[in-house]
Amino acid sequence: MWRWDRLVQLAEEAGRIVPVGRGGERRAIALANPSLGGRPFATPTLWAAIQYLMPGEDAPEHRHTQHAFRFIVEGEGVWTVVNGDSVRMSRGDFLPQGGWNWHAHHNASIEPMAWIDGLDIPFASYTESQFFEVGRHKLDPQEYIKPARSRSERLWAHPACALYRNRKISPPRLYWPTAGKTQIWH
Repeated sequence: MWRWDRLVQLAEEAGRIVPVGRGGERRAIALANPSLGGRPFATPTLWAAIQYLMPGEDAPEHRHTQHAFRFIVEGEGVWTVVNGDSVRMSRGDFLPQGGWNWHAHHNASIEPMAWIDGLDIPFASYTESQFFEVGRHKLDPQEYIKPARSRSERLWAHPACALYRNRKISPPRLYWPTAGKTQIWH
């Protein structure tokens, strides 16, 4: 079992010892499941790690074919820049990212921040479809902005939810056939 408080302690120690940059790209503590026979994965289909950025640090831009997600357990102030779009990462956020998108991270706060990263590395490895490309060493100055809402949030942040909240439309009905009957879910 991985305990968050212990993982953060290890991440803090790594923050003092391991630099972020072109040597290793990211400071990440992989979560290896002992039941997988020494394979460095959290599950048979998921690689997961704790990523950690110190104040003012940038994790350089790169891209890879694996799909990824970030789940923010605690903290504020780190931004992920995906294809030039600065996206705030805050406690409780789940940020999925499709493969082959340029991305970098920067910590604009005065505190370190840790989060869970997940990638479908086992699947990409099994299908022999792993590719990785190094990007720019530095972000452009305009990518250090801190918008209230990113371009992605403005385009895709659940616009229908506002309609449901304001009762302008009803949520869709889901029909689920069971034993010859139809159940209606609202």
